[in-house]
Amino acid sequence: MEQHRVLEAQYHCPPFGILTPSSEEDIEEVPRQPLRTPPSFSARHRYPRPPVRRRIHTKEGRTETYQMFEISTSLDSRRSMDGSDVSSASTLTMATSAGSTSTDPWSSSGFVEAEEEEDGADFNWDEEEGLLLVPKLEPMEDDVVDMDMSDFPRLSTMQESAVPETPSNTTPTLVKRPRGRPRKHPKPTPESLAKVAKGRSKTGCITCRKRKKKCDETKPGCLNCEKNSVTCEGYPEKTIWKSGKEKAEEARIRRAGSLTLSSIQLPFLINGLETEGDRVFLHHYISRLSIIFTLEGEHDSAFRNILLPMAQQHSGLMHSILALSSKHMDYTSPYGRQVLAEHPSLDVETLEKRSQFHQAEAMKELLGQPTDSAITPVERKAPSPAIYAQMICLVLETLSDPNPMGQHRVHLEHYQRLIQENPPEEGEPMKFIHEFFQYHIHADQLIFYPHNGAHTQYISPADEWNLPSTVLQPSAVRLLGVFDGLFLYMSKITNIRNKIRYNLEHRIDPVLDYSNLHAAAEIDAGIREWTPAWPPGDPRDNAGLLYRQMMWIYLWRSVFPPQTTNWKVDPKITCAVNDGIALLARFAPRDPSQTLILAPAFVIGCAAFEVEQREPIRKAIRTVKAYMEYKNTDTALEVLEEVWRLMDAKDERSWDWQAIASRMEMDFLAT
Repeated sequence: MEQHRVLEAQYHCPPFGILTPSSEEDIEEVPRQPLRTPPSFSARHRYPRPPVRRRIHTKEGRTETYQMFEISTSLDSRRSMDGSDVSSASTLTMATSAGSTSTDPWSSSGFVEAEEEEDGADFNWDEEEGLLLVPKLEPMEDDVVDMDMSDFPRLSTMQESAVPETPSNTTPTLVKRPRGRPRKHPKPTPESLAKVAKGRSKTGCITCRKRKKKCDETKPGCLNCEKNSVTCEGYPEKTIWKSGKEKAEEARIRRAGSLTLSSIQLPFLINGLETEGDRVFLHHYISRLSIIFTLEGEHDSAFRNILLPMAQQHSGLMHSILALSSKHMDYTSPYGRQVLAEHPSLDVETLEKRSQFHQAEAMKELLGQPTDSAITPVERKAPSPAIYAQMICLVLETLSDPNPMGQHRVHLEHYQRLIQENPPEEGEPMKFIHEFFQYHIHADQLIFYPHNGAHTQYISPADEWNLPSTVLQPSAVRLLGVFDGLFLYMSKITNIRNKIRYNLEHRIDPVLDYSNLHAAAEIDAGIREWTPAWPPGDPRDNAGLLYRQMMWIYLWRSVFPPQTTNWKVDPKITCAVNDGIALLARFAPRDPSQTLILAPAFVIGCAAFEVEQREPIRKAIRTVKAYMEYKNTDTALEVLEEVWRLMDAKDERSWDWQAIASRMEMDFLAT
């Protein structure tokens, strides 16, 4: 107890100096042990660690004076950092050298900690075998050795400054740090969002940003530019910030969108064949249409073997063929209904749209050919056979027109002009083309009516009777099988007929002068002597005989108008009509020669004065319609009915059926 009172007195006394032993002494250093919180509040016996002994050697013959002062802190009932009460005391003793020349004041000084046992044992320095216990020294920032411990806050005060104290009757609570790593970009708070952004704005107009002027950002044009008489270039488009992942996804979508179906589609193999409807048109042309135009049969059709190969190299001709095929199809017929049933995805409206498309494309190709009259014949190239083939398709398209107005004649005249101005190179395709146009030019004379005296001047009988050089001989006939010189007589008969019409209109007597009478006699002899070039039994042989009968009836009907016969029916014409009706009856409904029947049936019908002769004519024309499926047969029968009505009324106008068709506005092609 006496030693305890001495320590208390030293705590309140100023520091004092002690003499360092003159001889080398061993000082034992005792490290400071931190206060540990016992696991429970119950009193336990404490076992201090053995002190760490360290030998300090001092130089002999040197005497130093040290100042030593003790700091004794006695906590009767103190709280540890975690809030537990600790009933222990700690005594710190500091020793410094006052007379040392060393710059480090802590080089030979330190703290010596003495712990007081709970049972109140006396505190003393433990000297053993000449060793002095000295606490471990730690460096300090300042050189002041005189320290007043009253300047340091008590431990409880330090805890109060770190953690707010709660009332004495409650347990203090500690603020817990949120779990996890702190955010790199903290969440925006309402205070941060309400802040006014400082710095330069990037939303000004383009002009102000170029001029580095402040913009008032008035839309659509800022007032600052207007005030300075500067054209405001507007505001840049707002861009939304996107992450790298979003940009990569948009780039992938753009690349996928660039590879659309239209960019990777294969080209069409054949020009013009793009849809199912186009394929239907082509099949109809190959299987039906190309056969009904010729007598040569399915395997030797010029429309198939000549035109189709050219169409593969010429897109305009392919469009013309498909347009011709589409106009020929009748969707109300049994065949047309069958086609629609076999292709459920097609309807009439879709097919008609494709037909109009092909017609427009064909005309674009045809009209795109150079036809400038300023180009000299040397510079102008001859039209290719494909252009003439397109004109053939246009002529045949007029057969499907329910209201024909003579459109076919435009193409026929254009053909004649082309071959005169710039004759094409001869070849197998051009032979067929010449044959086709020559036949239809001559057949057009049966219906054509020259208005206002046009084309009424006939060719003199003294002229050369040979056909033009473009007309082929019978050995080269491919298309219809009757173009073997017989049409020469049709042209001469038409010339005589035009002269008689002129005399009737101008009341010139006689209507048949001696020159025309002589020409008619020569034609009659030539027709009677003409024989077909094909052997008996051949379909073309029967067609040739029918056309010879038609020529003679056409000659008689032209030379003898009703005025000259006083409406007395000549037995010769009655017999010729009956023979013609008998020839018509030889052809079966599906005979390929049906393609040639309409013109002979029409001419023979114009001479059918007897009523009983007319019904076989009607039947023959209906058979032709069933085979050809063209509407020009209805027009021909309608004109015939009007001719027969005038015949029964003994009207002189019944002689001129060309004028009757013209008055009825039915300028058609009877082929």
